Amino acid sequence: MTTTPPLSPPLATRTAIIIAATIAIIATLLAIASLVYTIRRERTREAAVARLMTERNTINPADVAASLRTLKLITVQITTSVRVEKKVESMLLGDANIAVQTPVVVSYGTDLSQLAADGIRIETVGDKKIIRVKVPAPTRQAVEIFAEAQQATVQKNWRRYVWWTGSNELSEAKAQVPLEARALELLPADRKKIEDDTREQVRRLIEALVSSQGQVIVEFE
Repeated sequence: MTTTPPLSPPLATRTAIIIAATIAIIATLLAIASLVYTIRRERTREAAVARLMTERNTINPADVAASLRTLKLITVQITTSVRVEKKVESMLLGDANIAVQTPVVVSYGTDLSQLAADGIRIETVGDKKIIRVKVPAPTRQAVEIFAEAQQATVQKNWRRYVWWTGSNELSEAKAQVPLEARALELLPADRKKIEDDTREQVRRLIEALVSSQGQVIVEFE
């Protein structure tokens, strides 16, 4: 008995198989290409976002200093008083004491237009930013005298006549108030308050300019 060899598939069948395989290979390649493109696009987008966030979070000291200079003068005030005393001495009529107490408001200012080019430094400690600002120390700008709230006292010896009011001496004391006010030396506690208030104002300005991106430390030159 003779065995008959298997017949080869028809040409149309072989062609169909080749076409199907080719289509499958092309589809696979397209899928791989699409995946690679998607991964690259996501990485590019993430890099762009990261770059944008870095640019937004970067504090440029020169820009902050320039913005501060445009504000020019930061002022703080302290309320105190000036006391002028006069003593009247007389062997015949006895002594008298004249005192004038006058409220005054002293204004101190920090000239931000004089901020040095290196007046702002950025330090990084771990993931924390420290913004160091060095501004001119506050100096006296004006003294306002509230004469309407002035208090005057006259203390006289019993030997002085009833009609003696010390009006001349009072006038002299009142005239001396502006001189004393200009020469006024603040108490250490008042000086500290002026410096603390100035630091606080500058700190708030810096935080507003940099959107509170770090701890602000204000120092005086």
